[in-house]
Amino acid sequence: MREYDVYLFDFDGTLCDTRQSLHPVFAAGFASIGREVTPEESSVWMHYNLHQTLQMANVPEKDWDTVIKATIAALDLPESLALIRLFEDTLPVLIQLKHRGKRIGIVSNNTSAHIRLVLDRLGITLPFDCIIGSDLFHKGKPNPEPIEVAAASLGIVPSKEMVYVGDSLQDPECGLNAGISGILLDREGTEKGYEGLRISSLHELLQ
Repeated sequence: MREYDVYLFDFDGTLCDTRQSLHPVFAAGFASIGREVTPEESSVWMHYNLHQTLQMANVPEKDWDTVIKATIAALDLPESLALIRLFEDTLPVLIQLKHRGKRIGIVSNNTSAHIRLVLDRLGITLPFDCIIGSDLFHKGKPNPEPIEVAAASLGIVPSKEMVYVGDSLQDPECGLNAGISGILLDREGTEKGYEGLRISSLHELLQ
């Protein structure tokens, strides 16, 4: 696989396994309006921003603020944080990319503060060149704004020397919309119809 100068990564489902941890978060958010959430729903919603999730769940717009506030507050609950794990390929690949002189960053629908909290709790001291959460942009993926904000924070313009890697179809779409490369991380081989760049492990970025 070709090398890039800048590697940007999604967070949930890409660097960190948050499938179990996000269920109590969604459960708390929807409980604020008296709705129950199944683990199956949570596993789908984790790939979308909150506004997309609320639309998919047919939540009336008058209730959006209530659910969003409750969901964001629940992100940092100890019982949720305790369930977050790094994927086994995350740290070795990030370390190797830094050793190769690459710039690395995180671009996520999650909040910047939450991302930093998780990294701290996991003992990750690797210096990221940027951490861009939803608090730093207005339009979420697949809109190109998150990537554009990341590029601006690095003092560069989006180019094909940058790549965005994520586990949801909207991640490579976001990258392509911003004028950079996009790679789908399909760990379980579920996106059979995807025709773009695809890997099943982060290790493939080094090959």
